[in-house]
Amino acid sequence: MSQPEKTVARIPFHWAVSILVAIVLPLSFFLGKFNLPIWVCFIAWAEYFVFGAKPSAFKVIIPCWGYGTVISAIWLATTVAFSTFMPLFWAIVVANFIWVTVLVYGLRWNGFQNGNLAVFGGFTMFLAIYFTGSIPQVGPLANPYWVVGWSCILTIFLGYLGAGFGWFNLFLTFPHKVTSRTKSG
Repeated sequence: MSQPEKTVARIPFHWAVSILVAIVLPLSFFLGKFNLPIWVCFIAWAEYFVFGAKPSAFKVIIPCWGYGTVISAIWLATTVAFSTFMPLFWAIVVANFIWVTVLVYGLRWNGFQNGNLAVFGGFTMFLAIYFTGSIPQVGPLANPYWVVGWSCILTIFLGYLGAGFGWFNLFLTFPHKVTSRTKSG
């Protein structure tokens, strides 16, 4: 009779999280005008664990985070375009009505049904990056479409990086399989 195997961490998870933060923290401080808002990564990091903490979580996070981010970016780009011929408040209202409706309707599609958290993570993290001005300060930032595009690219990159941090965090525990011993009666 074979003994059942289980996976055991060599380094406790709480220490692995501290190690991960120490490794990635320089991305926020030492890149000059290219500093990254790594807090966005940790939203996606948490989603990796919500979606099972297995590589299959990437199959949910990657398309869903991207979808939410792109719809949010289109919403803001539409607001900018509409604000050229109507007051900003109404431009926001009209663009919101169009694109939030598309976002929520799109949740019916097969690939997004189980990834609502990642869809809204991408959507809201884009808005957080955009409205906090957390993009690298390069390029023609006086052009609002440049800022929307840069925010979109950065949000998608950071979301995917954060999901990767989730995988890496588990790697940092240096898991190994052990045979568990059972008492025989």
